[in-house]
Amino acid sequence: PVAPDRQCAAQTLMRRRLDAVLLLDKAPGASSNAALQEAKRLFRAEAAAAAPTTKIATFAEDGALVIPDNLDKWVFLGSSLGMGYSQQNFDPGAPGMFQIVTMEPNAYREFMATGEFPDGAMFLLGFYGAENKISINRSGFVMGDAHAYEIHLKDKARFPKTGFNFYTFNPGDRTAAEVSLPNDCVTCHTRDGAHDGVFTQFYPVSRERLASKKAPAEP
Repeated sequence: PVAPDRQCAAQTLMRRRLDAVLLLDKAPGASSNAALQEAKRLFRAEAAAAAPTTKIATFAEDGALVIPDNLDKWVFLGSSLGMGYSQQNFDPGAPGMFQIVTMEPNAYREFMATGEFPDGAMFLLGFYGAENKISINRSGFVMGDAHAYEIHLKDKARFPKTGFNFYTFNPGDRTAAEVSLPNDCVTCHTRDGAHDGVFTQFYPVSRERLASKKAPAEP
């Protein structure tokens, strides 16, 4: 795969080339210039080829998901502390784990541009301990070490009946095991996810993006 910095540079170059061609297109008689029209077609094709893909998931021979090596670059969506899906009393002295959700950057950019999650999108849910009285902290809780992770993968070809599934792994693992279908996670996300099987109701950025998509157009 192309390194992110080189990919970004290539995309910038393609955009500049296309911008230059579009400026020439405004010149007198440009619409009848066959060579210019062919150049525009080629530059558009190059720009499309350089565009980042959201289908980046790779798999081991046993079907396990190969954990992407850029998880630290994924985009923050939301967090919670002690969140659960069953009724139980919250204990402020032992609130449970921090849960942090991030999204693969290419898929995030497409979602922000279109308001829809593209096929191939991946979300990472990380579980972290909650600790207090650490260093200078005297009240409240701070994040401890990571305990476990889960990746939510949207892939219609791989999961034709559900459209997505989940993979779990622990810190230090290189692959993530697929959760056998059917499973409670898919059922819950399909039933309770506010948009396309994703808990967008818990993520401020996605809530705002979807709200803007539904807002009436300005007169």
